[in-house]
Amino acid sequence: MTRLRVLTPDDLPACVRLASDRGWPEEPEKWAFLLRVGTGFGLFDGDELVGTAIVTRFGDEHAAVSMVLVASSHGGRGLGRRVVEHALEFAGTPVVSLHATSYGKPLYEKLGFRSVGVVTAHVGAFGGTAAGTSRPAEEADRAELVAVDAEVFGADRSAMWDELFRFASQVRVADDGFVAAWRNGPLTMVGPVVAPSAVRAAELVADVAAGATARVDVRDPALGAWLEAHGVLPRFTADLMVRGAFSGDRARLYAPVMQALG
Repeated sequence: MTRLRVLTPDDLPACVRLASDRGWPEEPEKWAFLLRVGTGFGLFDGDELVGTAIVTRFGDEHAAVSMVLVASSHGGRGLGRRVVEHALEFAGTPVVSLHATSYGKPLYEKLGFRSVGVVTAHVGAFGGTAAGTSRPAEEADRAELVAVDAEVFGADRSAMWDELFRFASQVRVADDGFVAAWRNGPLTMVGPVVAPSAVRAAELVADVAAGATARVDVRDPALGAWLEAHGVLPRFTADLMVRGAFSGDRARLYAPVMQALG
């Protein structure tokens, strides 16, 4: 009989093992960050962690569900549905978003999610140079950056940003947008990217990706083509799915912080 409880930092090694069991990257830094900004739930069979989901709430409007995993030894028992249903009940927000693999998409559709676009993860050694059109964010930039993020994303993510400013390796701002980057093992993860156009988004990406092996998750085909031309190649896709309706000016959101955060 499995039992469900909130995950704690002590469960991080078990989360990493579960990810490895399912062929996912281990990503301990990412797990730790998500458990700080959200609430993780674990299904346990005895002392063994056999299922996970993390809920990150952005105020009372929006929540992101992520890291939905079930151990390979426990598939076909409805555990994925159980942990996601618990996550949705805990979220309690009118809008819930997630990124789904083709494997998980049918479950989410049964739970009321619909696909609103395909996100392509581009990975590779960036072959360009910095554009030099942004500058490092300073303390005085924080309030405006977080306000613009809320306007674009459609929900107040100030609590997440409090952690992201500490977690990110770079946060850069320009008059018309901003970009952040964070380390995930050998990769420089680029996101979020907020800009008025794909051309400006590309310039912001260049300012944090120069000299790095980068990953950028994008829906815009023009930005995707630019990344591919600079050696950051398409690797896999996921569906951006939502239950409820997005708000905000999401046309300016060219890359998420990470797929786990909508």
